[in-house]
Amino acid sequence: MSKLGVVDVPLLLGSAIIGQRSGNKPPANKRRKVDKINIKAYCLRFPSLEGLGVGTASCLLALGCNVGVLSPAWAQVDPVVTDNSSGSILLPGTSKSILLPGTSKSILLPGTSKSILLPGTSKSILLPEATLQEQGAPPQVEINQDNQLLSQVEQYSESEPLPAIESEAEEISQSVTNNSSGSILLPVIIESEQDAPNPENEILSQIEQYSTPASAVQVLPENELLSQIEQYSISERPPRIRRSFPRVDDLRDVSPVDWAYDALRTLMNNYRCLAGYGDDTFRGNNNLTRYEFAAALNRCLQRVETIIRNNFNLATEEDLASIQRLIEEFEDELAIVKNKVSDQEERVEFLENNNFSTTTILRGQANFFLTDVFGSDRKAVPSGQIPAEDLDAVPSFGGGVRLDFDTSFTGRDLLRTRIQAGNVSGLASGVTGTAMTNIAGNISTSNDVRLSKLFYRFPIGDRGSAYVAATGQSASDFVPALNPASTIALFGFYNPIYDVGFGTGGGLYYQLSDLIGVGASYYTASSSNPEAGSGLFNGDFNALGQITLTPSDRLGISVTYSHYYSPEPIATNNVTSFIGSEFAQFPFGRSTATSSDNFNVAASYQISDRLQVGGWVGYYNASAESSALVNGLSIPEGSDADVWTWAFTASYNDLLKPGSNLSFILGLPPKATSNDIPEREDQDTSYHIELSYRYPITDRISITSGGFVILDPEHNEANDDIWVGLIRLRIDI
Repeated sequence: MSKLGVVDVPLLLGSAIIGQRSGNKPPANKRRKVDKINIKAYCLRFPSLEGLGVGTASCLLALGCNVGVLSPAWAQVDPVVTDNSSGSILLPGTSKSILLPGTSKSILLPGTSKSILLPGTSKSILLPEATLQEQGAPPQVEINQDNQLLSQVEQYSESEPLPAIESEAEEISQSVTNNSSGSILLPVIIESEQDAPNPENEILSQIEQYSTPASAVQVLPENELLSQIEQYSISERPPRIRRSFPRVDDLRDVSPVDWAYDALRTLMNNYRCLAGYGDDTFRGNNNLTRYEFAAALNRCLQRVETIIRNNFNLATEEDLASIQRLIEEFEDELAIVKNKVSDQEERVEFLENNNFSTTTILRGQANFFLTDVFGSDRKAVPSGQIPAEDLDAVPSFGGGVRLDFDTSFTGRDLLRTRIQAGNVSGLASGVTGTAMTNIAGNISTSNDVRLSKLFYRFPIGDRGSAYVAATGQSASDFVPALNPASTIALFGFYNPIYDVGFGTGGGLYYQLSDLIGVGASYYTASSSNPEAGSGLFNGDFNALGQITLTPSDRLGISVTYSHYYSPEPIATNNVTSFIGSEFAQFPFGRSTATSSDNFNVAASYQISDRLQVGGWVGYYNASAESSALVNGLSIPEGSDADVWTWAFTASYNDLLKPGSNLSFILGLPPKATSNDIPEREDQDTSYHIELSYRYPITDRISITSGGFVILDPEHNEANDDIWVGLIRLRIDI
């Protein structure tokens, strides 16, 4: 059995009643802050109350509620007290007082005419005229920094609200009687052993243990009592979660040796207006748009304004002086920048008013070729034959222009319309007797303007793109070919497997992850012809699929498969897309229906920032889909032929000047290594060796010079080596 102090409960209830009375809340415009009561000091000066069972903690809690420190209804009002003319301590909006033992001052309570008669003393405490009402969850209260104990109790009251218990309150209220003098007599209330402790009011239970008379419970010293209450409050205090702002030291790609480290440290650590990406990187070498710069600048300015407005101790006098010094020091430069910005705005306004299109951008290039063929007096012939026709090639000069109209409707899609015209000789079999000498980038339309490409690209999510083409496209336009080198010969672009299908069709490429990407395409050259044996699906076609692996930023590997078919290879596209020997392009004749299953493995590796190497190995298994008679040879249906090709490429950038490129290519042009028709099998081996150098004159003008040699053209030792020299001037539009 435990006893509850006589005075504790009424004090607490009276405090709760006062706190609940919203009518006792002083008007905000009449509050006057003159002095604050050190409640702890007053409670410690109550030596006579200890004998009555009024512990220091109970006194603190009771007076704390009365003064408003713990009062839920007064949580929004500063705990303010004032001295009246008589020296008493006035509470807001009151005329009554609490007489404090051992002092001449008293605390006035609002709206009361009753008093509590304290046994053993001639002093009384006036109680307010109020009715009990159910206590709600108290709002957050301010902490009295001068009183650590009250701060602890207050923090507990914030996290653990103490609801009033109407049953106990009514029992206590009924036990209070008036004496003849008008004072309220407080009977002793006994709590039975069977009464279970109230789990919702643990703080009162803790305090009661220290406020029970010495006869029942040993009274703890005041310092130990306060320590117990403080420990209890700390143990029940909810953890505070602080949001940490990233610091410059948290960024993995920023180090103190970076030239902008000090500026970044100031903006992040001091002003907290810049932050890195979610992967703890800053990416300081990335390009910055004007919109991004404006957003970052605005955020920093708002932060500085907040610091100045709230007088935070972040912007020091030295910082403000530095800002003013920089403004004065760069006054001329700032004026120049302002003028340039104004000039740019005027130019932008002019371009907007005179723009060709709001959705279309014009791009293009003009190329001028100076070429020459030498090293052989006779044109090359296929393997097994002897050259007889003279090769009468002389230096030639020609040019071509290509214009791309790039249109976007969403910012992520692309409609490309390309027209071109030119008179550049390709130096193909008509000149040298072999397609192995075909040069790259030549435009030969007899100066007629033609539509050479028309396709539309649109995104598939954030990682993929799809293409639909009406003319002039192949898989190489969107499937990675992994060739780092520039080339002046058609052979040096990539494995011809990508261009076996060329013309109309479509495809897609999707990056499944950072490691794996997949692509597929279907193209035909006869889709516009509605006659039998032609059309989108009944004529020639090439269906391709590829898996690309990128284990790192430096290494790329691809595996490609395609299936090709053409009813008449010479009229559409041939097995190796007009690259390699005659027998590799047309294993069973130019007009024999042919199909092939084609395979390719390619890779590229970046050794350094300037040097990159790559290469490919390709295999084609061709079959005759019809029987034919070619140059007196009977070609039975189902005949097979194997074609191989490979290449090694290397590229070195920024040699002598940034933007320049030195490229080297060594490879085997497509060769028919075996054929069920022995007469159409390549007996010897040709090699392609190429070296070229591109030198940028300006950002838009460059000149490329180089040459390549074909050893034993057409895989025929009877042919002399053929050399090709080239100088190309390119102007980007």
